[in-house]
Amino acid sequence: MPAALLTKIMFSATLGLAGFLLFQVQPVLAKFILPWFGGSATTWTVCMLFFQLALLAGYGYAYALTAPIRPRTQALLHIGLLGLALLALPITPSDAYKPDNADNPLGRIMALLTVCVGLPYAVLSTTSPLLQRWLAQIDRSLLASRFFAVSNLGSFLGLLSYPFIFEPLLSSPEQTIWWSRLFVVFALLMAGCAAIVLMRANPPVTIAEMADTSAASATGDRFWLWLAYSGLGSVLLIATTNQMTQWTAVIPFLWILPLSLYLATFIIAFGYQHLYHRLGFFIAFVLLAVASITLVPADPGEGLLLRLALNAATMTAGCMICHAEMVRLQPPATRLPRFYMAISLGGALGGIAVALIAPLIFSDYWEYPLALIATTVTGAALSWRSLEPSARRQRLALITSCAVAIAGAGYALSQTAHSERDVVDRIRNFYGVVKVIREHQDEPERFSLTMVQAGVPQGSQYQSPARRDEPYCAFLPGSGVGHALAALRARSAASKMPLRIGSVGLGVGVLAALGQPGDDMRVYELNPAVTDLTNRHFSFVRDSQAKVHVFHGDGRILLERELAAGTPGNFDLLVVDAFRGASPPLHLMTKEAFDIYLRHLAPGGILAINFEIDVFGLAPLHRGLSKEFSLNVGWFETPSASDDCDDTVSWALYTRDAALFAAPEIKSALSPWRDDGKSTLLWTDANANLLSIVNWDNLIGRVAE
Repeated sequence: MPAALLTKIMFSATLGLAGFLLFQVQPVLAKFILPWFGGSATTWTVCMLFFQLALLAGYGYAYALTAPIRPRTQALLHIGLLGLALLALPITPSDAYKPDNADNPLGRIMALLTVCVGLPYAVLSTTSPLLQRWLAQIDRSLLASRFFAVSNLGSFLGLLSYPFIFEPLLSSPEQTIWWSRLFVVFALLMAGCAAIVLMRANPPVTIAEMADTSAASATGDRFWLWLAYSGLGSVLLIATTNQMTQWTAVIPFLWILPLSLYLATFIIAFGYQHLYHRLGFFIAFVLLAVASITLVPADPGEGLLLRLALNAATMTAGCMICHAEMVRLQPPATRLPRFYMAISLGGALGGIAVALIAPLIFSDYWEYPLALIATTVTGAALSWRSLEPSARRQRLALITSCAVAIAGAGYALSQTAHSERDVVDRIRNFYGVVKVIREHQDEPERFSLTMVQAGVPQGSQYQSPARRDEPYCAFLPGSGVGHALAALRARSAASKMPLRIGSVGLGVGVLAALGQPGDDMRVYELNPAVTDLTNRHFSFVRDSQAKVHVFHGDGRILLERELAAGTPGNFDLLVVDAFRGASPPLHLMTKEAFDIYLRHLAPGGILAINFEIDVFGLAPLHRGLSKEFSLNVGWFETPSASDDCDDTVSWALYTRDAALFAAPEIKSALSPWRDDGKSTLLWTDANANLLSIVNWDNLIGRVAE
């Protein structure tokens, strides 16, 4: 085989597979560890930060390796590093990394990923800059840009194939094993590329390259511009992802969508620069940004797809501005490693700004509007400078766009100021933003404080002294949990035994208001901010007649460890009420999770699950779980606009006691399933997908509204 053809095949295959693995591993590991950290969307943000830092480490290594060392020595050193990376396989995280409590989740995730995939990922990230330099040493007639098109194709395939092929077909552990196997293939290919370098003589430096080096020295000050453009693009990506996932389901597709669009802007900027028109993209960005803050309803359950589409389109236009302007300043080929270093450093700094710094200095997700403002100012300045004095129409279009941007910002500020008047307190941490707001202030009997997370109420308490001890909506006597408690107390009346009650999720502590003297209540709360705000502004827990103990950490993990320690809860009632925002944490509704819950129940105990949002249909899942464990299950739905409830309240009650649902008061309160009542579904830890319970008719109907 001719040497040139062998080089093309080997380098193309290596770059394509490296691109695939670089982007495939991100959703693979993020989904794997997501349940360990409460299903929080911030888990993905921290994972992105880690991979950006690992990419920077790989680029730094490639830059340091290629600067002073001869290519043959580089090849030998890199073969040794590949061998070390193979020792880190497989990348499957061990259960030993599961957190013991809710403290420092960010540090735990970074340490976990460093141990599991740090070295393999850093080695993968060296591929593009390293092979580019080796190509220049082997055969200058081969255009590196053509090879990097293969790398970009591999990256796209790695991202887009995950939610549609790998996630539905393979369990999370299987995904990590297959990725590890493919990494071995990559290592062999990369070693083959190194072998080609060892066999080929180093060509002398040409006069043209010397001229490139001389010209590059004059552009060294552009490093800070490359850094700034890359950093702003990274901020837009991560802030937009946060914005999208805080309102809706934490599913890999919503991680992959913005990341894929972000990658697409790089491809267009590098390979199709002629498609970028500075003023046109600026006008598009302004219109999309204003639409995203003015056309979307405040209720996170409404206009869901419109919200996601506008967020994604706005980010794409903004990143296109950043990356196209950055590529316009691209240096000669001999200085490309420095250029790539600036890009990776800017991406890492953007990730640090959103994932680490923003939660410390902002009490809410203010980084998203600030990123929009920064992009608007940047785009306006660049467009104004590039226009000729005679371009009157373009100047008018630019001025009009700026006026629209100012009007949109003014509207957003007025809306924010109006909503902020009702905020009593707020805490932002790893798990998101939790607020306490005032509601019904003009109605003394209904005036209440409500805890809100991800736009969804987590519980309320009336402020009128006469009603402060009243439970609200989901915990009223006519609710599912109200019926469960009544049945349990009637059954234990003869023995006069108090109840043992467990709860996964604290909310504002309304369940504690239902406790009676002698009752023992154990509450497992993931988010310390929820406990802090409950203690400050709500009195249910401190006024409860029961003994209430609050433990911090993921409820499922804590219950699992209690079983391992031989201390089951023996709960008469176990409540799972931890469904924050607009989606259920998948790990709380799997076969393995239910096995843990049921082992904590006393004989004849009741498991109560509180979650229902119109865009999801959980009925098949409830029926599938009841069938798997031979349980009786019933559905209790309290309509909205009843008993001061603004939304429908739904409970599913599970028990092995068939007599529970035969009791007249329970039987009459049962509600029909929302679907045909026939289909069943079973999630496991290895295979659980929110798309399997999406109610597409309701989702599309909300978009149409």
